[in-house]
Amino acid sequence: MSEKDIEMMKKLIEEKRLKGLKRGVTQRAEKTTGEYRKANRSTKKTGGLFDK
Repeated sequence: MSEKDIEMMKKLIEEKRLKGLKRGVTQRAEKTTGEYRKANRSTKKTGGLFDK
């Protein structure tokens, strides 16, 4: 690759890096350990032919 191509690639990479830094970091939800969560009830009908 020529020097010109390498310089163009470096420039593009630097622009992408700066764009990512400018956008900022999105905050993650805080993790809570040991928190009680009620189990979801299934609405799916269960049972077969002989369970009626």
